[in-house]
Amino acid sequence: MSGLYANPSSRRLLALLVVLALGWALRVHALETRSLWADEGWTLVLTQGSTLADVTRTLAADQHPPLYFAAFRVWRTLTGESEFALRFFSVLISIVGVAAIYQFGRSLFHPLAGLLAALLLALADNHIDLAQEVRHYSLLATLAIVSSIFYVRWWRAPSRANRVGYVLATLAMLYTHYLGAFVLLAQGVHFVLFARGRRRWLEGVFLFGAIALGFLPWLPVVIDQNRVRWDDPLYYRNSLPNSPETYRVVRTSLLGSHYGLMLGLLALGLTYITYRWEQGREIVRVRVRPLWAAAYPALWIALVVGLTVIINARRQFLTERNFIVIAPAVWVLVAHGLANLPRVGRWLLVAVIVIVGLTTVDARRHYPDWRAVTHNITTYHLDAEPVLMDIWVGDFPVRYYVERQMGASTPAVSLREWRARYGVEFPLRLRDYLHSLDAFWLVYWGDAPMDEYGPLIAEIGFEQTAALAVDHLGTPLYSYRYDRVPPAPLAGFGELFALHAASAPEQAAPGESVTVALWWRAVVPVPLDYSVSVTVTDAEGRIVAQHDGSPLDGHAPTSAWLPGAPRFDLHRVPLPETLPPGEYRLGVRVYWYGDQQLLPVTQAARPADDSFDLGPLKVVANR
Repeated sequence: MSGLYANPSSRRLLALLVVLALGWALRVHALETRSLWADEGWTLVLTQGSTLADVTRTLAADQHPPLYFAAFRVWRTLTGESEFALRFFSVLISIVGVAAIYQFGRSLFHPLAGLLAALLLALADNHIDLAQEVRHYSLLATLAIVSSIFYVRWWRAPSRANRVGYVLATLAMLYTHYLGAFVLLAQGVHFVLFARGRRRWLEGVFLFGAIALGFLPWLPVVIDQNRVRWDDPLYYRNSLPNSPETYRVVRTSLLGSHYGLMLGLLALGLTYITYRWEQGREIVRVRVRPLWAAAYPALWIALVVGLTVIINARRQFLTERNFIVIAPAVWVLVAHGLANLPRVGRWLLVAVIVIVGLTTVDARRHYPDWRAVTHNITTYHLDAEPVLMDIWVGDFPVRYYVERQMGASTPAVSLREWRARYGVEFPLRLRDYLHSLDAFWLVYWGDAPMDEYGPLIAEIGFEQTAALAVDHLGTPLYSYRYDRVPPAPLAGFGELFALHAASAPEQAAPGESVTVALWWRAVVPVPLDYSVSVTVTDAEGRIVAQHDGSPLDGHAPTSAWLPGAPRFDLHRVPLPETLPPGEYRLGVRVYWYGDQQLLPVTQAARPADDSFDLGPLKVVANR
C-alpha cells in the first residue's frame, strides 16, 4: 500500500474526520424538533443586554459565571434568533470537544485511545442531548477536555506554551461553569500525589496560583451568588435527591443501557495490556504503570461523584446534566480499555457499540412543548391581546415564542415575576391590570384550581371562553382565553345557540383572509357537533367566499358546550384573488353536517332567517 492510506497518521486523520462527521450529523439531526425549555429561555433572558458589560452585570446577579453567556450574546447578534441558530452554537462547541478528546486521549495514552475516545463521545447520548441546548454544558465539557490536554502535556513536557495554555483553558472553564472547579480539584489532587522534584512542585504551585489569581476578581460575586442561591433557590427546584433511582438515571444517561459493558471497559482502561508472540504462543502482559496517566481520569471521576453525593446531602443541587463534567474522563478510560483488547475482539466490540449507539437513545429529555402552547394562542390571537403566564420558569421560553410568533409588541406578563416583585400587593396589581383589558390569554400549567386569582378574574367580569391544551407527560399545558362577553344576545340560532358578540373587519383586499371572531353560548345541552359557516355575499346574495368548520377549528365542539358558558370561535375566510372590488356582506350560519339543514336565526324586530348579518365588507384593490 502506498500514498495517503499507507501513512498511519493520515489514516488516523481520515478516521477522525469520519468520526467528526458522524458527531456533526447526530447533533444537527432533529435540532429544532423540541421546543426551547425553561433553562434555554433563561439563557435568552440573561443575554439581552445591549453590551457585554450589561450581560456580565446581569450574570453577577444570577447563579452562573459569565463567559458562555457573553460569547453567546455575540453569537446571537451575528446569527439571529431562530431556534436552529441559537442551538447551533452548542453544536459547534460540542464538535470541538469531540476533536479535542482525541488529543486528550492521545496525550494521556496513545493515538488509538484518542481516536476511540472521540468515537465514543461522538456517540454519547447525553453529550448529544446537551449539544442541542442553548446552555453552557457543551462549553463546560469542551473546556474541561482542553484544560486536561494542557495539564497532561505540561506533565509530559513543561513548556511555556503548555503552561500558558493550561492556565487560560482552566480559567475559561471556571468562568463557564462552577462545576469546572471539580476538574481543577482533580488536577490538584493528582499533582499532589504524583509530582516529583522541586522544580515540578514550584511550577505546579505557580500554575495553580495563577489560576487562583485569575479567578480572584470574580470570587466576591461567587460568594454573593451562593448566599442568594440558598435563600431563594428558584433555579434548583429541579434538583434530585441522593437516591438509588437518581443514580440509576445518571448511570444510564452517562453510560447507556449497556452500562455493565462500559463499566467493565472503564476498569480495564486503568491498566495497560500488551500482546506478543514468543515461541509460538501468545504472551499477555498486564501492568498498571505508568500509574499517573490512568490515575488522572480516575481521580476526576471519583472526586466529582463523591463530592456530589456529599454536597447534595446538605445542599441539594444534583441534576442529571451536571455529570457531563465527568464524561471526558469516562470515555477516555473506556477508550483505553477498548484499546487494551486484542485487535479482532476490539473492533468487533467497537462495531457493536457503534450499532447500538446509532439505533438506541438513552438520554433525551422531554421538554414541555411551549412552541405548540404559544402557537395555540397565536392561531386565535386578536390585535394586541396580552398573554399572561402562570407556568413557573416556563415563562422564559413562552416569552420567546410570543415575540417570534406574535411580535415583540405583544404584551407578555409573567405572574411568577409579579408575585416576586409585588409580594402581598400582587392581587391588587393584577386587579388593576385586568380592569384595563377587554380580553387576555393565560398560559397555565396543570388542572389545579386558580384559587389565588380565579375569583378575582370573575369579579372583574371576565369569563373563560376557550381552553386549548397541549399534553406534557400526562399533564396539560393550557392556553385559556378570557373575555368580557355581553349578557344580551345578538341573535338566536334555533333553540340551541345564542350569538352574543362578533368582530369583523370593515375592509379587505382580494387574496386576503377576513378574520371573524364570534362569541357564543349554548342555550340548552347540545347532543350534536354543529358547524359554523361564515360567508361573504355579493349584492345579489350570492356566496363568493366562505369558511365552514367546527367552532375553533374543532377545539370547541358544540357537544361539549355547557349551557350558559361562553365560547370563543374564530374563522378566517379567504377571499378569491379575482374578487372584484365592491360592497359585500358578511354573514353567519349554523348547521349539522348530517342533514345540512341551517338553523333558523331569530333576532329582535326582524323576521326569522337562516343567516345572521354581520355587516358590510368593503373589498378594495390590493393595497
